[in-house]
Amino acid sequence: MAETYKRLAQGRLPASGGTTKLYDVPSSTQAIIKSINISNNTGTAREVTLHHTDNAASSLADTDIILPGVSIQAGGWAEYDGTICMAATTEIHGFAAVTDVISYTIWGVEIT
Repeated sequence: MAETYKRLAQGRLPASGGTTKLYDVPSSTQAIIKSINISNNTGTAREVTLHHTDNAASSLADTDIILPGVSIQAGGWAEYDGTICMAATTEIHGFAAVTDVISYTIWGVEIT
């Protein structure tokens, strides 16, 4: 069994209204999310929402919420520092109030 600590995903959040996948645990793999960094590089506060879902979720449910519509202040950042255990093919989804202005980085361990 191999364990690799690494940056699992990085990018900019899309606008709300979809089921955009930020990270998908590969098949035959488990993952442990240790940190999610969110950065707002704009001059306006922006709202961010994150979900943990099953593979290929067709819609996001309130029961899947990790971060429920939290406002990140202008020029500010937020960090989730904890543990989220993820089975193979489960996913982290996320979106912001405005597309391509909020950056995210997901750090963790993949176990194969």
